[in-house]
Amino acid sequence: MKKTVIMGCLLALILLIPAGVSANGYLFINSTPQAAGINIDNGYVGSTPDNRSYSSGSHTLLLRLAGYTDYTTTVTVVENSTTVVNVAFQQTPVTITSITPSSGYNNSAVSITNLAGTGFATGASVVLFMSGQSNVSGTSVSVVSASQINCIFDITGKPAGTWTVIVTNPDGRSGSYSGFLIKNPAGSATLSSITPSTGTANSTVTITELDGTGFASTATILLRRSSYNDIPGSVSSVNTPGTALSGSFSLNNRVPGDYQVCVYNDATVYTCGLTFTIISDISTNGTISIKSAPTNSKVYLGSVYKGYTPLTLDKIPPGTYSVTIQRSGYYDWSGTVKVTSGNTSSVAADLLLKPDDTTAVITTQKTTVATVKTTVKSSLKVPTPWPTATPSPASPVDPAAALIVIAAGIVCAGVRK
Repeated sequence: MKKTVIMGCLLALILLIPAGVSANGYLFINSTPQAAGINIDNGYVGSTPDNRSYSSGSHTLLLRLAGYTDYTTTVTVVENSTTVVNVAFQQTPVTITSITPSSGYNNSAVSITNLAGTGFATGASVVLFMSGQSNVSGTSVSVVSASQINCIFDITGKPAGTWTVIVTNPDGRSGSYSGFLIKNPAGSATLSSITPSTGTANSTVTITELDGTGFASTATILLRRSSYNDIPGSVSSVNTPGTALSGSFSLNNRVPGDYQVCVYNDATVYTCGLTFTIISDISTNGTISIKSAPTNSKVYLGSVYKGYTPLTLDKIPPGTYSVTIQRSGYYDWSGTVKVTSGNTSSVAADLLLKPDDTTAVITTQKTTVATVKTTVKSSLKVPTPWPTATPSPASPVDPAAALIVIAAGIVCAGVRK
């Protein structure tokens, strides 16, 4: 009876103990600077400093403070103990990754709808900067978030070119981005001089300086003449105020004459003016056309092998050249040809066959000898062979057939017994 009562008491105690109960510990959380938001296991619980009880075990901790990089870690709460977490925040770097729109014309203000980056703080200022120019301060600056600012730039009358965007937080931290283009509206750029103002046909001319105003850093240049294709140039540099640029033009196969100089700030904004003159090249190359009979003969210009006839040689400087044409079995042909500027000179050679290499055609007569076959009839009688189904000569006995016969004999012997 006693044992029964004791067992009943133990069972009652077991039933009275709550399932899943675990002991708690304490978590003290502090940060520098303070007032950072605390999130435990994705739930907000307060701000630093904070000291409260949590269930023992692992927990995910997230501390967040505006203008600083988020701090995330895993902490372990120990039963009946206090775990201390003290975080020194790192300030989020101020960066600028893009600006929308990325350009504007210098005859009005432009509204920036998304200056994107990181680390922007309330009260930040925004300016456009170009060396040698006064800054353009942004107005109506709105820090939408730590990653977006909206503002307005009044760029009226400002020099065309690429300007740098600078964001500065109240604490002095700043970031920059070189990527806002101020452009001139059509016709506002000016051209004052070009050096040199002439170039020789079939050459590359280097423009050491094209002076004017309003040149964008992305400007391109070309030469234009009515009824002729434009001659595109290559820009090597544009100075910061946009008042001078340098580059080059390839004048290969271009027609001599006067051309207009054009500067394009973009695909639709351009200015043409000034005069650039392409002069004739007295040493313009010529062409030689060479044929021979027979064809497929080797050609030498001077002592240099050039190929097989028929052959056209281009870009030959003016002058007189010796031409040699060779073919096996023929005498060499030699002559001269005069090349003139921009013209085609022709060479036609008839090669003579060498006599000792004349091929003789020899005809060989074929004689056919008839062979007479004589048949002699014999009087000897040959006995008639017995009829047989076996072809002559006889074939060897098929091994498979032999095995069948032997097997049949064994079976018959067995039956008899």
